[in-house]
Amino acid sequence: MSSITTAEKTKEQKFHDYILNLPQDKVDSIRGKPLEVLKVIDDYGERFMDIGRKKGDLITAEIRQKTPKVMIELGGYLGYSAVLFANELIQDPEAKYYSFEVNPEFAKIATDVIRLAGLSKKIEIIVGKAAYTLVDFKERLNKNAQFKALDFIFIDHWKDLYVPDLRELESLNFIAPGTVITADNILSPGVPEYAKYVRLSPEEKKLYNENNPNPNGDEYLGRWNILYETETVKVEYPSGRVDAIEITKCTDYLSG
Repeated sequence: MSSITTAEKTKEQKFHDYILNLPQDKVDSIRGKPLEVLKVIDDYGERFMDIGRKKGDLITAEIRQKTPKVMIELGGYLGYSAVLFANELIQDPEAKYYSFEVNPEFAKIATDVIRLAGLSKKIEIIVGKAAYTLVDFKERLNKNAQFKALDFIFIDHWKDLYVPDLRELESLNFIAPGTVITADNILSPGVPEYAKYVRLSPEEKKLYNENNPNPNGDEYLGRWNILYETETVKVEYPSGRVDAIEITKCTDYLSG
């Protein structure tokens, strides 16, 4: 079997090679320093599908305010957001960050990035489609008598899965009053269905869920009686590109 040439490798594979072959003095200078590891990604010269520092800092501010014990992300990619956000949890030995990533190759790269940042004990990568792994995750927590609603959620994966996966999280009781949900790429490439969903009134949401089957499964219709407060926070870049994150907070349950 012929090996893959450099020209045939994806940009992610090329980046993986790059970090695995950093000069030893560079490795020594950044090992265990999360923000320095992120700078290596920022300075690499290739644009990746990560949150970046500008939008990431907005979410970091929310994390500092919430001080979550349990935080998950849907879409780990190369580990950028996991390193940035889990770095905010290091002062709490009990706080844990779970990164759900469907692509095993990306998960492998993220594992090495996270190890270099010194956060392997703080971050756990869960590989597989979230529609299945979220159920497994809940069962695991139930077995260990650790199940409770999540404190903080970050969504940044396939855009057509934002709403289905949020509805599943609702159905699995991972969302309760106090849960903070943040989502990337609200304007670019855009997730209008998600922005609409978190703004539905209970009556509108009940009709939406009844009339729109969840591709994740009929048992994950969502919770019509969850009340959200939500805000779209825009970010403009020097290039003129405009994007936004959605910051959504579960405020209450309606009875019924």
